[in-house]
Amino acid sequence: MIPVLYFAYGSNLDEENWALWCRRRGFEVESIEPLGRAWLPDYELVFHYQSRLRRGGALDVRPRRGTAIPGALFRVHDWAGLDAKEGVSGGYYRRISVTALTDDGRAHAAATYTVCNERVGEFVPPGPEYRHMVTRGLSRFGHDYDAFLAAAEGRPAAPAPSTIFAYGTLMQDQRSHGLLESRVRSRSGAAELAGASLVRVDWYPGLVLGGAGRVHGEVYEIDDVTIVLQELDEYEDFAGYGDGESLYRRSIVRAITNGGSMLAWTYVYLGDSSSLPRIPSGRWTDA
Repeated sequence: MIPVLYFAYGSNLDEENWALWCRRRGFEVESIEPLGRAWLPDYELVFHYQSRLRRGGALDVRPRRGTAIPGALFRVHDWAGLDAKEGVSGGYYRRISVTALTDDGRAHAAATYTVCNERVGEFVPPGPEYRHMVTRGLSRFGHDYDAFLAAAEGRPAAPAPSTIFAYGTLMQDQRSHGLLESRVRSRSGAAELAGASLVRVDWYPGLVLGGAGRVHGEVYEIDDVTIVLQELDEYEDFAGYGDGESLYRRSIVRAITNGGSMLAWTYVYLGDSSSLPRIPSGRWTDA
């Protein structure tokens, strides 16, 4: 079954470019409906495809644990226009199923496009018009350009987010803090997450999304995020996006600190929490 959501990361973020293409080719501009910004986890942007139309490189995505590509989710009412723009019938891009994340901690089944294997080559820098188009689209959804500019220069972007929101056994003075301690670059101190609650699963808690509650924890800026997340994924029993057997899902949340808010990775409990005891304060130390 084709998902009804589409994750855009390149030129289709730009409203002007999409509308112009649709008018020229006879497709409906309203066939895709913007829903808001989102991220594609465990992928990175790359320019390794020469596009004659773009007069330079055009974006692609490839797997990379520990980073998240900025983009946006769209509701798709008709895939014909998108498939045509991405050259699906000509074997340029193909549609794949992915999981997109929003900063409320939720995951969304979606589709995106990736360059067909036979068209992948060496690094090809994008032309100025394409650069302007994509940065304008990223601005439309409130994203920065760091990952895109790194890809445009042929270098890997710094993993982002590089922060962890810990709310249970990974916190300071808790039994598993050692998994983070040696790789902490800086501590942002106390933080909280709105719209969530905490339950006692066993000797560890679970973060459950929804409601008007708040979960209290700590935020850490981490070195070697890719390595740390690999270890934490195993510790938290997260086997990957789309895996139905995971106990937790690695998600992106907006953690609130005294200095403002920041994006951070955290782990959302996926088990049945209906019969588990709630922790009213949202603090694991009160359990």
